[in-house]
Amino acid sequence: MLDNADAALARGIGGIKIKVGQSDTTADLRRVQAVREHLGADTALMVDANQQWDRVTARRFGRTLEQSRLTWIEEPLEARDAEGHAALAASLDTPVATGEMLTSAEEHTRLIDAGAADFVQPDAPRVGGITPFLRVMALADHKALSLAPHFAMEVHLHLAAAYPRTAWVEHFEWLEPLFNERLELSGGRMRVPDRPGLGLSLSDRAAAWTVDRCAFSVTDREAVAVPG
Repeated sequence: MLDNADAALARGIGGIKIKVGQSDTTADLRRVQAVREHLGADTALMVDANQQWDRVTARRFGRTLEQSRLTWIEEPLEARDAEGHAALAASLDTPVATGEMLTSAEEHTRLIDAGAADFVQPDAPRVGGITPFLRVMALADHKALSLAPHFAMEVHLHLAAAYPRTAWVEHFEWLEPLFNERLELSGGRMRVPDRPGLGLSLSDRAAAWTVDRCAFSVTDREAVAVPG
């Protein structure tokens, strides 16, 4: 785990996020303390519980983690527990991040209005695309919240760059084989490409993996999918 953190920082990553949420919270605590000691005080460190805690565990363990000076605790509770996340966020100094599993701008509205997150984590493909994502961004900005989109950095880099407040972008290499280009990292920053659109073109490997195609046309009354 420490070797992976070193490799990520050497590549230009600006912060390290590790998984927590084991049934044995002491094991989680040892992991967090080991990474914090290894990274030092100046490197951003986040933890992601992936909805594994109940409200009592999240509150108790969240207080224990305060000493690790985390940038955020991610998804400590069930994704749609807006009230629980709000109560937790109010009780901790450590910021709470959540929202990646929500599937619409409306669900994010409920989360934000409840005060459930310090960092909002919408996923553009999951909420229905860039347009609903922009609605979430506008509401988050109105509430003076920070932004940390989930996954799909190829899309989210551009959206995060357009956000007027603090924004983080998750870095995943999983989708890189789909594209001919690579996003550039330097000094903990991800550079917005100056190429047209998202700045990416599909690779030959992506074409080889394509199993079906369709084209869309719009009539006066309806959208029609035309098999290719």
